[in-house]
Amino acid sequence: MTAAQRLRQPLERLYREFDYGTRVELDAIRFPLRYTDPSDRELVGLLTACLAYGRVDLFSAELERVLAGMGPSPAAFVRGFDPRRDAGAFENFWYRFNRPRDLIAFCIAARDLLGRFGTLEKSFVAGDTDAGGAIGPALERFSRAFLDAELGEVFPRGRISRGYRHLFPLPSVGGPCKRLHLFLRWMVRREPPDFGLWTSVSPSRLIMPVDTHVENISRSIGLTRRRSRNWRMAEEITERLATIDAADPVKFDFALCHKRMSGACLDRRDARVCAPCGLKSVCRHWQRGAVRKGRHGR
Repeated sequence: MTAAQRLRQPLERLYREFDYGTRVELDAIRFPLRYTDPSDRELVGLLTACLAYGRVDLFSAELERVLAGMGPSPAAFVRGFDPRRDAGAFENFWYRFNRPRDLIAFCIAARDLLGRFGTLEKSFVAGDTDAGGAIGPALERFSRAFLDAELGEVFPRGRISRGYRHLFPLPSVGGPCKRLHLFLRWMVRREPPDFGLWTSVSPSRLIMPVDTHVENISRSIGLTRRRSRNWRMAEEITERLATIDAADPVKFDFALCHKRMSGACLDRRDARVCAPCGLKSVCRHWQRGAVRKGRHGR
């Protein structure tokens, strides 16, 4: 039996039976989910994904204040953004690498892109020169559009802050770009909990958003053996999931991530926690434990 054949049934079962409703309220996706207007959901989705580093409960408090300051329609706020008039909405913002000026720069860049293209989807598609190819080059151009925006009034002499650069990682640098892949998953996938707003991009081109939770559980069940969380690891995990569902390989992301976030996976064998887990048959921790137990029993 191939690795894909061993993984197919337990992963498909996890995807079908996972309690999405409960976990959505503990996930960053709950912020764009609040908005029914596609333009708000798209804009808030990007802002949320950009800030989604560290624990959800840590950045959530700051994001709540930011969204409150943007008013009932964040997209309208950004489209009409004037830093001299509106920057005060972010004056108390402070989250790890990011400061108020990073959000001001985000709003200016997004305002100009929306003014030029109408939607973030059209901005992305404008840089997607190979609609059937790898997503990396298009994502690179999308990030660069924000980094190369006219931000002189925020960053004099072109010295873009570390915090703003952190919001828009470049695939060419080799990192996993987890937050941008997360944003694409939200926008592109057609099934809940994702939104399916971007119809111009195929879900088959998406790459797994690999954070520490996905990294560890993927290693446990044989989706990767790589030790460094980088772009190549994300590609490898995606390639192996594509052997199970080539049309929608990242559909397993939410369930795999939250299985570990929830404490239902400890990245080690635990008789009580592991007992109900449907991934035991493909988990190296469980299998190694079973081998050791068998040896001791002889």
